[in-house]
Amino acid sequence: MISGGKVRFGMIGAYCERFIDEMIASKIRIEGISNENGVIYAEVSVRNYPKIARLSRKYGVQVRIKEKKGAYFRFSGLRKRPGLIVGTFAAVFIVLLLRLFIWHIEIHGNEELTDSYMLGLLEQYGFTSGAFANGTDALTAERNILMGSDRINWINIEVNGSRADVYISEEKSGTKDDVDFKTPCNIVAGRSGILVDADVSSGKLMYEKGSGFAEGSVIVSGTVSSGNTMIIVHSDAKITADFFEDVEFSMNYTTVEKVPTGSSSERKQLMLFGMVILLPSAGVSTENTVCTEQTEECTLFGIKLPLKIKTETYTAYREEPVTRKQEDIIRLLNSRLELYKYNFLRDYEILDTVTYLDETDEGLTLRARIKLRGDIGVKKPIYEH
Repeated sequence: MISGGKVRFGMIGAYCERFIDEMIASKIRIEGISNENGVIYAEVSVRNYPKIARLSRKYGVQVRIKEKKGAYFRFSGLRKRPGLIVGTFAAVFIVLLLRLFIWHIEIHGNEELTDSYMLGLLEQYGFTSGAFANGTDALTAERNILMGSDRINWINIEVNGSRADVYISEEKSGTKDDVDFKTPCNIVAGRSGILVDADVSSGKLMYEKGSGFAEGSVIVSGTVSSGNTMIIVHSDAKITADFFEDVEFSMNYTTVEKVPTGSSSERKQLMLFGMVILLPSAGVSTENTVCTEQTEECTLFGIKLPLKIKTETYTAYREEPVTRKQEDIIRLLNSRLELYKYNFLRDYEILDTVTYLDETDEGLTLRARIKLRGDIGVKKPIYEH
């Protein structure tokens, strides 16, 4: 039963004082007694008001409710709406039930490894959408993934309600540290260049500063002398060199390009536990279109569900010849050059860039020679080199 309601009522009659004394004698708690324009007002709890109504007839006093307040009156209307009460409790139960299961797994820190690859690894150890959260063992999964994958240096799995956050640190591929530290190796030049500096902690440096070398040359040898004997070691060094990168980009004056026609169509799909359900859609044409996708996650009271809606938008286009001016082509080619630097040369210091522009009847070609400085050392096991 909901308690906490109060009623403020007014009393009119010749025997209001006796009526109040009777209520006090009956151990009915009265609060806030006041006289306003000849009408006496008081406040009692809602459960005592029926007693007051009966006593008022004994003394010939008229009582009228002026104000109702408290939780009793705020929720009393729900008694006539049982469906709302049942629905509210059912929603709360569903939310609490859903929090017992993992519905969303978020991967953090992956650059080369895809989300799909990581989700596949995690699924082997029980971490998948819809898995019972208390039935998973994060510590065992972390240990087994580290032991079974040479592409992950560190992993941490945090389960919070219906969400699992997976943080990883990748083993970078294509670097000089790919060789195990116990394996004897040389350090060879990954590029042709001129040696600027060498910080050697293990191995024998084969070139002096300022010397030139070709790609593949042994810069630091893992074969060193120790007294009268030769031993092989795991070479370790930072080799800083200057080298050049040559690139070129071309564009014709007239090109055939895809121009949007302004018409588009959509197709929606439901994605549930790896299943894809196509929703009814009319007039969807995929011919001569460019497709863009957008996936939305479904939530219930802020809890992510295993249900997603993917919307595919097909924008129609037609192919038309486009002719550009020389200055526009030069601007586009320079943009491509800057984008190339950002995507492929960000690990090196760019010392200088010299560009050449060649013109033909068809279009323009931008050639660039980029001078770079950086670590070009690559570890190679001695038995492979």
